Amino acid sequence: MQVKDVMTKEVKWVEVPGTRAEALDLLKQLNASAIPVVKRGTDELVGIVTLRKLFENPDEDQLAMLVDRDIPSVSPNDQLKDAAKHILKTFVRRLPVLKNGKLAGIITVRDIVYRAIASMNLEKPVENYLRPHILTIWEGTPLRVAVEIIDLAGFRGLPVINEKGDLVGIIDDFDIAKVSELELDSKMSQMTGRSEGDSWTWDSEARMYITKRKLKVPDKLVKDVMTKNLVTITRKTAVSKSAQLMKQHKVEQAPVITPEGKLAGLIRDIDLLRAL
Repeated sequence: MQVKDVMTKEVKWVEVPGTRAEALDLLKQLNASAIPVVKRGTDELVGIVTLRKLFENPDEDQLAMLVDRDIPSVSPNDQLKDAAKHILKTFVRRLPVLKNGKLAGIITVRDIVYRAIASMNLEKPVENYLRPHILTIWEGTPLRVAVEIIDLAGFRGLPVINEKGDLVGIIDDFDIAKVSELELDSKMSQMTGRSEGDSWTWDSEARMYITKRKLKVPDKLVKDVMTKNLVTITRKTAVSKSAQLMKQHKVEQAPVITPEGKLAGLIRDIDLLRAL
């Protein structure tokens, strides 16, 4: 199979110059974690903007400053397995597909899992590819703290446990983005100090008010926004069956549980690419 056989051809993007708000609105609309950025009026690729980048830079409103520009790309005629290797090597979840220097599409982990692996009848069990050592997060954790934990962990989402240690949900970037808002934040900057002659009057100072849009994470707990209806699998679930379940339920990761219902690991869609 080639890249063109599974890539997404109809691509939504944001343009530069542009704003954080425009990118966040489109990410929410598409239920996506990243989108391409192109130069306004052309199909020339500038880079990729991700939800994580928006969370990491809450004070930056200019889209051009939030774009990851050093992004590898592939061509439509490249072999699918080579694209999968490239994704695993570079730890990116998506590759722009360029034809004659123009953005012709995008190939994502989801494209490969949903459109290829799910139909390949790969019978190897997922225990060969799962992550047995994972971080979990308590359901009572404040959402603002969860943002930091997810970022430091380097994962897009984490399993959620209750006070008894039972698996009760999963939380990821998109769960947080759905309840976060952009708010205006005004700060006053004093540009010059008072002189002795006018120390009696407060309005002789030159002041500048700086207004920014900041991403505001609400005062909620993880349990208030986490995904509770989980798709779970076992160690012996076949790779293609796992891909089919991810496709059916539109999820990117699934907790792996024991016959007793205890959490045994986590399998992500990107982990399934190793089966190719």
